[in-house]
Amino acid sequence: MNVLLAVDQSRNSLAAARWVQELHLPAGSVLSLLHVFELKQWPELPLFGDVQQFQEKLVPLRAKVTAKARRFISRMAESFHGQRLEIQANVVEGLPGGEILTAIEQHPIDLVVVGTKGLSAMKRFLLGSVSEWVLSDAHCSVLLVRGQPCWTGRKTRNMRVLLATDGSHDSKLAVTLLKSLNLPKAADLTIIHVVERHPTLTTAAWLTGHVDATQLAENMKRTLEQAGKQLLQETQQALSKKKLEVDILLTHGHVAEDILKTAKRSRADLIVVGSKGLTGLRRFLLGSVAHKVARHAPCSVLVVR
Repeated sequence: MNVLLAVDQSRNSLAAARWVQELHLPAGSVLSLLHVFELKQWPELPLFGDVQQFQEKLVPLRAKVTAKARRFISRMAESFHGQRLEIQANVVEGLPGGEILTAIEQHPIDLVVVGTKGLSAMKRFLLGSVSEWVLSDAHCSVLLVRGQPCWTGRKTRNMRVLLATDGSHDSKLAVTLLKSLNLPKAADLTIIHVVERHPTLTTAAWLTGHVDATQLAENMKRTLEQAGKQLLQETQQALSKKKLEVDILLTHGHVAEDILKTAKRSRADLIVVGSKGLTGLRRFLLGSVAHKVARHAPCSVLVVR
């Protein structure tokens, strides 16, 4: 597995590194650490100043910031000592979002990990501009980290994962990715499938008074429920081989809302969702369900492509 971990010195970025450590990537995985720095303070450029002189002033400033960034990324690399990973560390200057996407394009990255907000933090329930950019444009899976892994060091608190499945291609890939990660053995995994409400037939039956339309709506509901239960059982069986405690949950309603409500109610640490479902948008666009979950989730979110 090839993983790109984008880090700065913000709280959520450091938490992202802790998440990668706790997930215990498969042995032999390549972990690329990327730290993008921006020059925050520029020397003054006189109105009729010498451009060459200005550039000369930039040299020591850039060297100082670069040296600090390299010390930071070196300490970050050392924190993964003991895990059987190939560590690659890189420091670049530029716009964080753009440089992260460039790195993804240049290397065969399977998963990129970023904090939901950087040093220029927005309100907690909103994504930062960098994570929003990466989530929308990255062609690989994206793990958005909100806060430190709260189950570590607590014997009474297992890691809680909520996997949303609908039988789509990306949803199946989410199962495959979860199987490849070494989740803590005591992790609690809940698989949720939401049967969407289709009020059209029921509304038509009520307006027209046709019993046949009502019966058709009930038959459709039962069919969707049976298909959902079968999907949940098959997914449960596939993941039970990882020796995890796996529960299944079938709900009725709106997909994104039910996922978010369940995550909040169960105090989930991680939501796993495909980037688009059976009614998703084109491949290069992020499905509305995944986007809404990523933006409003109370916890970290893994969006699988």
